[in-house]
Amino acid sequence: MSNERRIVRGGFRATVALLISIIALILAIMAYERTGGKDNLNAQIKGLTTKIEEMKRETARRVEDMREETASALERIGKAIKKD
Repeated sequence: MSNERRIVRGGFRATVALLISIIALILAIMAYERTGGKDNLNAQIKGLTTKIEEMKRETARRVEDMREETASALERIGKAIKKD
């Protein structure tokens, strides 16, 4: 056999494409970490859970206040009817 030399086409282009994709991957990881990643998501969930609990307590308090006001109004109406 003779000294055949095989020419590889696209070797440089493939290497450049690989380097660009690695750089893009690194940038994507940096952007994900910069936005907070999973820790930030967990912190937001914890904050929202706290807000929901506060809203539940506030709603329960307001409903109780409304119930008391309604009871006192009905009591006054009942007394006014008895007077007549």
